[in-house]
Amino acid sequence: MNFKNLIILFLMTSFLGCSRDYKIEPHELPVAYVGKTYNQQLKITGGKVSEQHFELTSNIPENQGVKITQVDDIDGYNHIKIEGIPKYKGKYKIIINTYFYGTGDDKLTKTYEFVVK
Repeated sequence: MNFKNLIILFLMTSFLGCSRDYKIEPHELPVAYVGKTYNQQLKITGGKVSEQHFELTSNIPENQGVKITQVDDIDGYNHIKIEGIPKYKGKYKIIINTYFYGTGDDKLTKTYEFVVK
């Protein structure tokens, strides 16, 4: 292998090694039902979520009976839970924007539709 090919191989593996596959699972939220307990966890993978750069917005009313919180302090914001007993029918948005530790400008944005029937 000549020197030029070695340089190309090194650059290709360097760039590929830097890319990450950030995901939030599940892809969609299950439907919630008025008066029925709802409990769904969201798992963010691909890196450690930066608490300083984590943003969650939602138009779920405070009196709906559903709360969105982190699962525990150990996993930080990599595990989020949506739980409660919905009081009203409706369609709502949950938007997650986050950056990750040690990854520069890598950002993950996800919008969920939360449906209560």
